[in-house]
Amino acid sequence: MEYKAPLGVKIEENGVIPGAKKLVRRLSDLKGYFQDEEAYEKLLRENPVVYEVYAVEQEEKDGDLNFATTVLYPGKVGKEFFFTKGHFHSKADRAEIYYAIKGRGGMLLQTPEGKAEWVPMEPGTVVYVPPYWAHRTVNTGDEPFIFLAIYPADAGHDYGSIKEKGFAKLVVEENGEVKVVDNPKWKE
Repeated sequence: MEYKAPLGVKIEENGVIPGAKKLVRRLSDLKGYFQDEEAYEKLLRENPVVYEVYAVEQEEKDGDLNFATTVLYPGKVGKEFFFTKGHFHSKADRAEIYYAIKGRGGMLLQTPEGKAEWVPMEPGTVVYVPPYWAHRTVNTGDEPFIFLAIYPADAGHDYGSIKEKGFAKLVVEENGEVKVVDNPKWKE
């Protein structure tokens, strides 16, 4: 049996997987995701890179796994820390594993009904994303937050549900501390 991806790779210190498919998300790719629209529009003039994904993907078939690293840069829009778009899996019964490599941040998890959980992450932290849960990573530190994700090759990504409804919670900085607060724009 042949695989289109290498059977072993070394993740570089900066989070890059050599030869992987690279995806870059700039602030402009996250329009409508952040709470503070005025702060978003102001920062949009610079349009910084919010995160990069380096994915090693197999054929989309049952039983195979993909893996990817994400380099999530430090920053905030207003009080809200930079985050990934977040998603459910298209095949909602698929789970995922995240492993923190460098930096500090966390995982915001949420059921379709809006029950949310926050899991702080630092190097060495493993997070299990159960089937049917949406998930988003957040950089709460002052350096790039780098993590590895391992997920079923046929899981797919449903970004549309998050774009439409958002997450029930926001991760913000208040008085120098990381706080998880209710999202007033969340649509049940």
